[in-house]
Amino acid sequence: MGRTDQLPGAGYYPGYRGGGTSMSTQELRYNNVNELPAETAQALLRFGLALADTKHFLGRRLSEWVTAAPAMEASVAAAAITQDELGHARSLLAMLRDVTGAPEELNPETDMSRSTFYAPAALHKSWESWNDVMANMLLLDRALTMIFDAAARCELAPLRQRVAKIRQEERFHRIFTEGWVARLAQNERSRAALQQAVAAHWPVAEAWFGPENEETGTALVQAGLLAKHPHKLAEAWRQSLEDFLKKHAISIPSVNISWDNWRKETRDGGYEN
Repeated sequence: MGRTDQLPGAGYYPGYRGGGTSMSTQELRYNNVNELPAETAQALLRFGLALADTKHFLGRRLSEWVTAAPAMEASVAAAAITQDELGHARSLLAMLRDVTGAPEELNPETDMSRSTFYAPAALHKSWESWNDVMANMLLLDRALTMIFDAAARCELAPLRQRVAKIRQEERFHRIFTEGWVARLAQNERSRAALQQAVAAHWPVAEAWFGPENEETGTALVQAGLLAKHPHKLAEAWRQSLEDFLKKHAISIPSVNISWDNWRKETRDGGYEN
């Protein structure tokens, strides 16, 4: 696809992290997960498993493109982002292992030994094109980043520490992704293919936020672990995407999610895969 050294998305490389992020030294409500009330701990476990496993499968799917990306710089970036995503998942799982009732499979050795995962079913399938890669990074990874943004000032110390590092790294994932989306939208043919991928993967990302007043999100908000209920974040997520995609002549798909068929363990369902 030609030179990319002066194209959007070409400036991401491993180790490029910019300035550091330090956690506030203010006293928080909970120093560790064992201090959480039982109901809050179970909400965190359920929500955290879905969050970590979605991150894990984003990394696994992206890893399949490390040697198949359309440009060398994209391959390097895919490898770096894969490492980030898998690292985010492992960091969260390391915290969740200490929650009462955590699956015994959450061992510190390897994620690959597990037989049960809590990611959306769509992520168990390989992405067929680079457009699918970019659509998922643009839609689903951004949705998860908004969740982390809502947890930036959470009252649980180990989660707050992890969120600070994750948010720092996600800034550069967004730069890379938006650069490639802009590039793919430059001509009619590739833009049409990207439009199709956005339409196909949009429901998975939107469903991740869950229905209004879903009890897991409510419990996390009440405990100070999230600033807003996940469902309320969906509108801001949609607006940020609408503003960006409009610049590149890509339309927002019309999605109707049947929340009665939604699965809280994997935060998916209610749409056609």
